[in-house]
Amino acid sequence: MHPLQRECQRLVEAGLPGAFVYREDADGAAQFYTAGFADLATQQPMAPDLHYRVGSTTKTFTAVVLLQLLAEGKLSLRDTLDKWLPDLPIPNATSLTIEHLLRMRSGLFDFEDDPSLLGNLDAHRQPYTLEQVLHLSIKHPARFLPGAKYEYCNTNFCMLERVIERITGHALAAELAQRIFGPVGMTNSTYPDEEDLSLPEPYIRGYERTPDGWEECSYEFFGRGDGALISTAIDLGRFFRALLFEQTLLPDDLLQRMMSVIQDQPPAEKMYGLGLIADPLPSGTVWGHSEGDLAIVTSHISNVKLDALSSS
Repeated sequence: MHPLQRECQRLVEAGLPGAFVYREDADGAAQFYTAGFADLATQQPMAPDLHYRVGSTTKTFTAVVLLQLLAEGKLSLRDTLDKWLPDLPIPNATSLTIEHLLRMRSGLFDFEDDPSLLGNLDAHRQPYTLEQVLHLSIKHPARFLPGAKYEYCNTNFCMLERVIERITGHALAAELAQRIFGPVGMTNSTYPDEEDLSLPEPYIRGYERTPDGWEECSYEFFGRGDGALISTAIDLGRFFRALLFEQTLLPDDLLQRMMSVIQDQPPAEKMYGLGLIADPLPSGTVWGHSEGDLAIVTSHISNVKLDALSSS
């Protein structure tokens, strides 16, 4: 049994409904390893063309759009938020920069930690607009001064979504379609409207563990520019190949900057670049983004081989 197949089996034996690994080699050959089910009710098996919410991997897409705008000279990483979002009462807006947001060093309050959302599955069964999630954050004081330290914060990439809107005059969905989905050939990827919590068929169900077993919660709020993207394993493989291997989405200098990590002492919880996370392994460093939120755990990583790992 292949080690990746064995790992999928181990996750399901540990209690998860299903797990898969989609692997694409340097020559384009793909392998798909799976265990468990995409749908417990029908026992539908996992497949690489099934849709699912990619969660925080959305942040990498938002970062790429922002960095493309940087390459076009439309903003600077040193721009402060009072320049682009002067209408919002953002804590420390005169010193909080675009780069602070991208590097998770903003000090902003994470809207997911607001008491109305924190640990509340029922609250996530209704949609929230970008405006609403921004106000869930900025009604709270800053947790620390910008740049003082690393702290993971979903609000950062919702702020970046609003900045992208201000610069381009377009919704993030339109920019993703024009700049990434179309050029890369991601034909099964969508950035849903704010009020739309549905997924296109066929899709992998999301589940929440309850005292009575697994409860389906597929139609669930996953944030906006921080987590709303819907895709497939095949499409995500195409994205990371284009970004990290073919290098067709960003100029080399910006990709290197995206993969640069501030070395904190003591070390930060994650080695966070600009919307990318580095994970050192014995075989080398892998780059991607991961998500562990409520019902679905996903990780999308790339090094010598392109891997998309997910469990639901």
